Amino acid sequence: MARTDRIGQTFGKLTVIADHGGAQLHCRCECGREGSYPRAITKPSYRGPKACPWCLGSPCEECGAIIPNKGRMPAKTCSEACRVARSNRRERERYERIKDTEHFRATRAAYLERLSSAMDADPELAESIREDRRRAVRAWRERQMADPVLRARYLEAHRQREAKRLERIRSDPEAYAEHLRRQREWYHSLSDEDYHRIFVEGREERALRKSRRE
Repeated sequence: MARTDRIGQTFGKLTVIADHGGAQLHCRCECGREGSYPRAITKPSYRGPKACPWCLGSPCEECGAIIPNKGRMPAKTCSEACRVARSNRRERERYERIKDTEHFRATRAAYLERLSSAMDADPELAESIREDRRRAVRAWRERQMADPVLRARYLEAHRQREAKRLERIRSDPEAYAEHLRRQREWYHSLSDEDYHRIFVEGREERALRKSRRE
């Protein structure tokens, strides 16, 4: 018995555009994407998808790009970069939820106490941990300085901290006089190289950033 030619017929969002008589029909979805689908879509008992994977897909939780449906639990992200970003975001959200709880504080205090004891007992372990921390701080600072948004955020937070610190010092005449004395000592202790790096190069860098903004 010859099979019925299904060209032009529509099933769900799929319109048959080529029927070669085999087990697959070549269809075009309403969105314009084409693909092969089982001939069973023509039967009333068919319970499978009647649209392309993109129309049945879901948006990536990080960038919003559509993730094609592949017949299993929908993916949350569209790429490895988005997966890492989602994981980091969820971890930050979890931390914000628990950081002020008594359980978290007690657990963290117990962990730090155990770590401190282990570092006191093993100098090599202590140095290894300190080096890991220094490496992590350097990596974060490099990433922070390379990203204009993170850099601007860091500089603004630094300015606010400095403003509060100076306001606190200036409120006490004796503390302010001691602060000025230490500043003068630090300034006169600078080598020519340090002076050039801090003041001359710093001034040139600020002037360059200002000219770029203008």
